[in-house]
Amino acid sequence: MTDSEKLQWLADRQEIKETIYRYPAGVDTHDWKLFRSIFTDKIDILLSTAERAAGRPRQIVSADSFTRSADRLIAQVFSVTQHFLTIYKIDVRGDDATSLCYMQARHIPPKDRPTQPIWDVGGYYDFYLRRTAEGWKIWKYTLIVTWETNRPPDLKMNL
Repeated sequence: MTDSEKLQWLADRQEIKETIYRYPAGVDTHDWKLFRSIFTDKIDILLSTAERAAGRPRQIVSADSFTRSADRLIAQVFSVTQHFLTIYKIDVRGDDATSLCYMQARHIPPKDRPTQPIWDVGGYYDFYLRRTAEGWKIWKYTLIVTWETNRPPDLKMNL
């Protein structure tokens, strides 16, 4: 690998990290423009628990629709969220990349639901990114929830 290729590899990895970290930053600050900015116009997604992931169909959704759904979910059910992502692996192959990230998230109920406990979630993301004219974008991802506690009974999210 030449020095120029090494520099490009390092720059790509840094840009990919910044793209991925905008995911929790956008959700937790309710900055939906920031959240939307990390995706291609269409996203291939699978959101599941580990027990149900095998054989579940993936969905192709518009990034705008997915962003609106995330906004509704977070705004309607939780007053505060805090997502932590740890990037364990990034593989760059030309204009495509993958990344494995471990995740933990806390979801604090609103004040008008004093008996609702905090929903804690852990698992991992597999992100698939593509280099675009606007930088690295997520075109496909999988969220696998490996553990959770206190899921709100009225949560409209089928994992």
